[in-house]
Amino acid sequence: MAEDSDPYDLVSAADFASMLGIGRSRADTITRMKGFPEPKVTRPFRAWHRLDVERWLDTNRPGWRGDAQNGR
Repeated sequence: MAEDSDPYDLVSAADFASMLGIGRSRADTITRMKGFPEPKVTRPFRAWHRLDVERWLDTNRPGWRGDAQNGR
């Protein structure tokens, strides 16, 4: 995680699903894959630091940001 990131900027599995435009079941499967960042919160739900998730997506799901965010 970047040192200047907000430790309270968390992403839930539902947020992750919304980021990718996928269902929550698929998002849950992806977040349990080997190599996905470890959750920073596990109760009452799992949540990850946003920058960790975005870094993982940039590496493993190129183009996830869409054309507008890639400057196209």
